[in-house]
Amino acid sequence: MKFKLLIILLLLSFVCYSQKPIKIGESIEVHSDILKEDRMLEIHLPKNYIESNKTYPVLYLLDSFFNFPHAVGTIEYLQLNRLIPEMIVVGVRNTNRNRDLSPPSPQLSKEEKERMGAKGEADNFLAFLENELIPQIEKNYKVASYRLIVGHSRGGLFNIYSFFKKPELFDAYITISPSLWYPNELISQSFEDVFKNPSELNSSFYLTLANENKGSMRGNVLKLSGEFENYINKHEETGLRFKYVHMPEEVHGTVGLPSIFNGLRFIFEPTQYEIPRTKELIIAQGGPKAVIKKAVDYFDQLSEKYGFEVTNEYTLIDLGYNFLKIEEFRKYSIDAFKANVDAHPDSYDAYSTLGMAYERLGELQNAKTNYEKALKLVKQTENPEWEFYKADLENLEKKMNSD
Repeated sequence: MKFKLLIILLLLSFVCYSQKPIKIGESIEVHSDILKEDRMLEIHLPKNYIESNKTYPVLYLLDSFFNFPHAVGTIEYLQLNRLIPEMIVVGVRNTNRNRDLSPPSPQLSKEEKERMGAKGEADNFLAFLENELIPQIEKNYKVASYRLIVGHSRGGLFNIYSFFKKPELFDAYITISPSLWYPNELISQSFEDVFKNPSELNSSFYLTLANENKGSMRGNVLKLSGEFENYINKHEETGLRFKYVHMPEEVHGTVGLPSIFNGLRFIFEPTQYEIPRTKELIIAQGGPKAVIKKAVDYFDQLSEKYGFEVTNEYTLIDLGYNFLKIEEFRKYSIDAFKANVDAHPDSYDAYSTLGMAYERLGELQNAKTNYEKALKLVKQTENPEWEFYKADLENLEKKMNSD
């Protein structure tokens, strides 16, 4: 009996110990004078948001009741793999989708009007975003000026309408199987009639369509895609970027996740820097020091363009490793890794890789100093692989003691 009681107590204590909620965000309620109602928001913040001094781009996610969990998971996965920057996600829950996400449309048939009920108040919702929600987010959170919006179905229709109506409000759009069966005079116009000054357009626009073939929706999506491509091809001065992807293997309900995944990769594609990997290419760019400077300058310019820090950390690490592979340039790996430490003094990987380069070049004391710094920094985080950094230091100390 005592043994059974002990087992029960142990199991209970294990359950109590192991129960720790996994949070992907928090919900808050805001009041809108424009919409004359309260609206629920779902907010996701980057992992080290509280301790960080950085500012972050903001992704405004429509239909967040359906999309918030998978969108946040996708974003965290892409960040983990260094394909996109960290960002704040603001999910906007609906109260009446037809009303808020549909533009005005006198062309709707009687049957469509009766089926949809309240509709055509996208201008009000756009005013809510521009004049109430965005200012409130920018007042209360550490945000950069770069804004993205994601809309699916009726939300995709709203994305297109907001791009035509106020193209300066968002910097990037992920528009997923938009309900372009819905008629609207503004978005039916040609780009030439709406966007008179191509140099003022600097958005990235990613558009997808699932296996929808009925009615006018597919034809109108293809027409819109053609408008984008023709406009960009005609006007070299425009900063507009566009990509259309047909996803026939997806249905309307499943197209959202792959669209967000690939859309974010497209939007932040310029942050993926291709370094010169051969001796000949490095010499062609002026040699190792010039290559390092070129990379640093590129990311400085990119950060200025996006309005937040686009990290050069992984590019400088990549450069350092590449220099180590080329006998004539091995010593320049130190320059690349030092530039990384200078740019990211709180990064344990920056010190660890610099220590590794010193070790390979035989400067063991310098290697030890940097390994110690890396271990100290990594132990302050939740990185479960901190013992690898400890092993690097211990193995180096054994080498130094054996010499």
